[in-house]
Amino acid sequence: MSPQDEEPAESPPALHHSPPGPSAEPAPERPFRPAGSSPWMLPPFGAPVPEDAAGSEDTRDGDLDGLDDTGEHTWSPNPRTGRRPYGDPPREPEFRHGHPYSRPEPPDPEPRTGRPPYGEQPRPQPSWSWQAEVDEEQPQRPPRRLVTRPDKLVASGPPPTGIRRSPEIQAEPEEIPQPEREPAHRLPYRPPPLAPAPPPPPPPPPPQRIGRPPGGRPARPDVLVSLGPPRGGRHHRRVARAPRRSFALPLLVLVSLIAVAAVGVFVYQWAGTPTATGITLAVGDGQSGDSAFAAPGQPGNGSRQLLTSVASAGSTIVAVGTDTTSAIARPLFIVSDNGGKDWQLGNVIGPPGYEPVPGSPGRVAGGSGRWLAVGTDEPGPEGRGMWTSADGRTWTAVDPVRLSPFLGQDRITDLARTATGFVAVGTTVLPDGTLGAVAWVSPDGQSWSRVDNARIGTSDKIRGIQSVIAKGDQVVALADPGTGTATVILRSDDGGATWLRTATEIPDIRPEPGALAVGKGGFVLVPTGQRFGGDGVPVHCSPDGGQWRACGTIGPLSPQGTGVRGLASSSAGIAAVAESAWEEYVAFRSGDGKKWAKSTDLGHIPGTLRAVTMTGSGLLVAGGDARGPGDVENLAVLMTAEKGKAARAVPLEAVAGLNRLARNTASVLASGGAFVAVGSANGDAGIWTSGNNGANWKAIESEWLGGLGRQALTDVAHGEKGWLAVGSTMADPVITKPLLVTSADGRAWRQGPVIDVPEGHLFLAPRTVAAGSRGYVLAGEDQTASGIVPALWFTPDLKRFNRIAKLPAGGAGVRIHDVAATPSGFIAVGGSGPNERESGVVWVSPDGLSWTAQRRVLPEDASSAGLRHVVAREDRVVAVGTALTDDGSRPFSAVSLDEGETWEYSWMPAEEAAVVLDLTAGERGLVAVGSHGRSSEGDSSVWASADGLAWQRHALVEDGLGGAGAQWLGAVTISGQRVIAIGRSTTGTTDNITIWRSTLTSEDR
Repeated sequence: MSPQDEEPAESPPALHHSPPGPSAEPAPERPFRPAGSSPWMLPPFGAPVPEDAAGSEDTRDGDLDGLDDTGEHTWSPNPRTGRRPYGDPPREPEFRHGHPYSRPEPPDPEPRTGRPPYGEQPRPQPSWSWQAEVDEEQPQRPPRRLVTRPDKLVASGPPPTGIRRSPEIQAEPEEIPQPEREPAHRLPYRPPPLAPAPPPPPPPPPPQRIGRPPGGRPARPDVLVSLGPPRGGRHHRRVARAPRRSFALPLLVLVSLIAVAAVGVFVYQWAGTPTATGITLAVGDGQSGDSAFAAPGQPGNGSRQLLTSVASAGSTIVAVGTDTTSAIARPLFIVSDNGGKDWQLGNVIGPPGYEPVPGSPGRVAGGSGRWLAVGTDEPGPEGRGMWTSADGRTWTAVDPVRLSPFLGQDRITDLARTATGFVAVGTTVLPDGTLGAVAWVSPDGQSWSRVDNARIGTSDKIRGIQSVIAKGDQVVALADPGTGTATVILRSDDGGATWLRTATEIPDIRPEPGALAVGKGGFVLVPTGQRFGGDGVPVHCSPDGGQWRACGTIGPLSPQGTGVRGLASSSAGIAAVAESAWEEYVAFRSGDGKKWAKSTDLGHIPGTLRAVTMTGSGLLVAGGDARGPGDVENLAVLMTAEKGKAARAVPLEAVAGLNRLARNTASVLASGGAFVAVGSANGDAGIWTSGNNGANWKAIESEWLGGLGRQALTDVAHGEKGWLAVGSTMADPVITKPLLVTSADGRAWRQGPVIDVPEGHLFLAPRTVAAGSRGYVLAGEDQTASGIVPALWFTPDLKRFNRIAKLPAGGAGVRIHDVAATPSGFIAVGGSGPNERESGVVWVSPDGLSWTAQRRVLPEDASSAGLRHVVAREDRVVAVGTALTDDGSRPFSAVSLDEGETWEYSWMPAEEAAVVLDLTAGERGLVAVGSHGRSSEGDSSVWASADGLAWQRHALVEDGLGGAGAQWLGAVTISGQRVIAIGRSTTGTTDNITIWRSTLTSEDR
């Protein structure tokens, strides 16, 4: 019998509130499961997508009198399905403007369960700005220290706190020009007609410096040149010789040159040698973009936070969850090491970078110096993450290489701490398509052993394991039966390595996390989210997990409630939290599970409770989420209650680094002297404009950018008919639709035509747009229950949008990431196939309506490759992407002189892992931006080229563009000589938008 043939479980009670659905920001795209109706019995997150502890934990051994604190069980209901919080679906990474995983996720009625650094945001405040000023009275910084990597600018001493704010940049007055009939977005540059040669021009002025050079930089910090010619690939370019210099130099100059040579000959060349590519990219300046890209007066801050599990050991309490407020989601660890008196944000080693991190913490357990948090998202490695800690305060992600015992169709449902380590349980898909039980054991959370269904029970007897608890190495688990409605009870005496099915079958009890606890007399089982005849809920007890019998009743319970929501246990006893009315709760306590008494009226707890734990001192801690002031805001909630006292809300707004402002700049474009950036802020679409210097930005206020649900813009183009910004909107909690906004002058924006979404299509929206002489081409994706296919539209006039019905090979398995206008029409690039076997896709069209596939793109020495960005310049098309080689993943470029029929390849220079996140072309050359280094520790990086084959990489390590955490530039554009790039600087506690401004000049222009 297939899973589809199974009888659906009885629908649990209704949620207490309806948190906002996932944003149309990054991350993709999986089938949707209906949310369970009870907030305590919700299905686990669906896809969308470590110090000495002795001082703070009670490490007493023995039984309960007692009960070892590490045997305390954390109960947490499964969160509602939604987008996988770390972004994209289990397929290739998608690097799009501003945010590599920017595809809007499929709809979901629940919030997801795709750094000055980050600025902390007051919870209720919608905007803020970073205003650190330079103190002119401060002593000068020490001289620049010597480095062995002269392609990086590194100031001596530790970096100043935050992003250095440059003095006001001298530039022309802000002005949005009137619309002009100019070349459209990404239209290839064409040199002007030849004319008689003018008289010889006067000597060129010195290179222009934007802003003030930071202290400690060299005397000529206006040119960046990477070390030697570009490395790798088949297209080496000889470095231009340095200009000849006179030998009749004063002695002082000779001494100076000798001193420079002592530092390194390259420093001399860096200041005075032309670049190998014939173009010069100025150092430029970085500045904070937090105030520049503020949200225009929206309520709240757009936060999307969720707590899914809580555990305690001794005086340490850990609540885990996820935060999908920013462009890249981050795991949440909120920790108290003094029994709930004070709370802080846990430190996560390796903060999220430009790539999404697998999964989000769905369960947590620990004690005695070992803690573990595991992801309970959809099956597969993309939805599974693990973090370990020695003290509950500092967490380190487990290397995915060590998780091989977890197979592609495995899904973790619950976790418990044992005397010898940890046991995790869950479900798997068997070869015949049926569901089976599976378990894993580990001594430390790093190395795992798998216990498959053949050693637990065949699928005709046991389906999946849903709940587990441990007392020492005695383990009890609840599983779904192969047939019938009686919950299967499993037990293990060796920490989960071997399992036995007990003879006891308790009918009409659903196996769910939170239904098991440990008391003085052994194990306790209480049905959760269920009501029975009478005014109470039956309790079953077992001394060892083998034989079970009815032993008591919890009650009386209010008829307005939905029964017991969950159990928690520790050396202080057992607590059961029950609902007495809408968002009203009461706690019952017992020492052995037999005699229960009402101990605390918890009162009104807003939102949805998902987890509960009890400390050794008897403090009850509950976690979940609640709606914020904005229409899409969802905020984490923690409540504590001492025995006999009312519940108290933990002031999470005072936890440093927890709150962030939701905003993302996905794309930026310069046209006609004006700059337009698009993205999202506070759950609404965002458009920001700047005049002819790109330094000062103004948010556009328009009714068409907001509305119910989430809206986001992902790209913008300018053509003969005006401006077009594209993205998605989620007014319906389960349907994502296209969002089109147009403008004639870049100042006044209005809604474009509405594109209907056929019935059964869960997600239909454009992600990228290009404008040419024939019109505009939009590319995105269309998701239905049967899969995902690319979607293309064409409009000649911004009034009529025609979806392209006939795609090459039907578009099966293809993902289109970028489009561009060419001299003869349009070109679209992307990828096809899984990550390890991806090949680059190229489609071309003469008119935007009929499309033809060119041969696949795959550089030599690469086993797979995908294209992410494309531009056209002069006589060539230049595309960039990422290829998988024997040395790992590498960025590459591909150049075609015949509209994509044939390609020439080049490896883009990088000494470490690197990724290109955006590409732009100007009349003087090409500029690509991204990150260099591991995703979680990389610095912003820029590549420049005159022909698309010979590239120079320029590292940016100051001005908030490098340093602690992860930094990257994700969107770039060129206007004349001026280069503007927008990116991000992140740590585990902070999140900043950054702006980098530079100039690009060439030897012939």
